[in-house]
Amino acid sequence: MRYLFRGLLFPLCLLLVTVLLPATAKPSHADEGYPEFDWNHVPLYAHLGIGKGLEPKQYEFLADHFSLITFTGGNLRNAPVEPNIAAAAKAIKLRNPKAKVLFYWASDMPKHQWQLSNATFPSGGYLHAKKGGRDTRQFDVRRQDVQDWWSDIAGKAVHDYECDGIFVDGLTAGSPRGPWSRLFGAEQAAAMDQGVFAMLDQARDKMGPGKLILFNPLHGYDQKHPGLGEQYLPVTDGAMVDDFDRGANVRQQSPEYLANTIETMRKAANDGNIVVFKAWPGFTWWSDKELMQKPHAEQYQVACDNITFPLACFLVGAEQHCYFCYTWGWLGEYGTFDWYPEFDHPLGAPRARPHAKAGPSTASSNTQR
Repeated sequence: MRYLFRGLLFPLCLLLVTVLLPATAKPSHADEGYPEFDWNHVPLYAHLGIGKGLEPKQYEFLADHFSLITFTGGNLRNAPVEPNIAAAAKAIKLRNPKAKVLFYWASDMPKHQWQLSNATFPSGGYLHAKKGGRDTRQFDVRRQDVQDWWSDIAGKAVHDYECDGIFVDGLTAGSPRGPWSRLFGAEQAAAMDQGVFAMLDQARDKMGPGKLILFNPLHGYDQKHPGLGEQYLPVTDGAMVDDFDRGANVRQQSPEYLANTIETMRKAANDGNIVVFKAWPGFTWWSDKELMQKPHAEQYQVACDNITFPLACFLVGAEQHCYFCYTWGWLGEYGTFDWYPEFDHPLGAPRARPHAKAGPSTASSNTQR
């Protein structure tokens, strides 16, 4: 196997065991626009670039296997992505009316694929700075006209593009020690962060009741890394944990960080939020250039070999409305349309909650399903 099973790469300091207490049932949230959820099999989420559009069989695959889907821009040049997302949402819902489709909508900086949306951006509404030695433009979300523009597009995502809500990337840019603090200083970043909260409130009103707002990222923590994103959960419907064991072939996260990421997911979901657990197969599209030059079948085989660790970690902490996403990137060809035997195994709801106990062992769980 190209990459060793992650549980054997280092000893986790926490042995995850169960306590004999029943898991608390959460409300269905059907009236809040949440997707239907059950424990019959691994609950799955798809996140992929739509580009110029998908093949009919790909829309069918998504509609048949995923109850929650976000479409991003993908590899698209010289054309607006908004009509393609609208067409994708329509195709998915035609086959599966119960599926929820989200419109990717960044809150920190413009994305070139959103040509129709960018065309109406307020004049002078960008802040310019150097990021990684490159010029960057950031939304000046302190401005009322920028807030109005951003929330207007959120409303169009629902009413014009037939989506069920928005997936807000970069929402935490204004958090302490976030990118806006590094670019503009802590005081201005804090003011911009308040603008983000105002935008979310406006977006909620313009989208209407029963529509979803998910954000990225929600992160765990350890002694070197503070947690990230929890303060935005009360004003949204949930979040994506996007970095669990990401790029493990080139950098390893601490056992503490991994364990606290699982707990962050569990706690957020137990509070009634949707949580997407973005898992990675030991590599990403950027961390293993050699593998990315090989046939897709070889990439898929590595992903098959490495699914046990992230899936087990997800199941240890998963609550109602937690979803598993397993790919090595954000394009469809990076694993969205691959299938794994583990996804067909029957689960059943958790019988008990995990309990952390100190112990020098690798990650394990006797969580009963």
